[in-house]
Amino acid sequence: MLFLSIVLTSCDRPPELKPITVIPDSTQGGIFIVNEGLFMQGNGELSFINLGLNQLFNNVFFQANNKNLGDVFQSINIINGNAYLVVNNSSKIEIINPFTFKSLGTITGLNSPRYIVKTSTNKAYVSDLYDNHISVIDLSTNLITGKIPFKGWSEEMLSLNGKMYVTNIRSKFIGIIDENTHLLIDSIETPFASKNIVKDSANNIWVLCGDANASDKRHFLIKINVNQKSIVKKLEIKVPNSSANRLKINKEGNTLFWVDEGVFKMNIYDTILPASALINNDKKLFYGLGIDPFKNEIYVSDVKDFNSISDVYMFNFNGQLLGKFSAGKITSDFYFFNP
Repeated sequence: MLFLSIVLTSCDRPPELKPITVIPDSTQGGIFIVNEGLFMQGNGELSFINLGLNQLFNNVFFQANNKNLGDVFQSINIINGNAYLVVNNSSKIEIINPFTFKSLGTITGLNSPRYIVKTSTNKAYVSDLYDNHISVIDLSTNLITGKIPFKGWSEEMLSLNGKMYVTNIRSKFIGIIDENTHLLIDSIETPFASKNIVKDSANNIWVLCGDANASDKRHFLIKINVNQKSIVKKLEIKVPNSSANRLKINKEGNTLFWVDEGVFKMNIYDTILPASALINNDKKLFYGLGIDPFKNEIYVSDVKDFNSISDVYMFNFNGQLLGKFSAGKITSDFYFFNP
């Protein structure tokens, strides 16, 4: 079992200042951990597991920059060697050096950003909860250079063959944007509330649809042939009170994972959904999910009451428990960094 220890902060600082830990550079890679924090409390934070040291460091953005990250830390992506931290309710994206965690700049002028995905060397798209647009970002200046009309709550995005596929939690379609012209050129009809999107080894797209808060609480896992622009497999998730979310895929692109009370696992060639969870929640509140592409391990968070510090559990692909550690409040996602 892997044991992770939290580094103690220095105590020889004036008592009126918050202590800052000297964090070792992440030269051997590690795992970035997204902790949303509580809405309107500004306590979103970034945790990091330094694989070279086998140590967990919490609140590394503050420790490196002496300022809080912001309100509702939504997602992280590494683009062109920089880490982009999307802070939803603070309407910004913080950019840091992924080795030192030091700030490199901030993208502002956003409404309620959700995810950032690269489209070309110097361009990226940002999805948004309220804006009814996809923002086009110039990565060389960190400025918004365009807005692509997109009605509804745009969520996860997937770049494939010069097109960006965008999910929409308040509609029955995913949008298709031409990455050269930055125009919405087409859409594919889906069940209501497409939210998670991944690509498999055959360049098919898988989308998890459904919203437990909507009038239609049905959830579906669908497979889309992008050439035909049509659904070729549609599986209804019939678990009572389904709240299926966090669809992920392994590095080989042949095995899907998602959270629905427990953690489910399915081969892309299966014709029916798994009858039971690979990992039972045992009365825990599973929320965040990550699939380590280098070690073939599963990371799943227990957010408890959405107010306490989250616990994170590690399993192998057979569902065997490997370890546990504590991160921040409302741990929701993981980025596996291998420089």
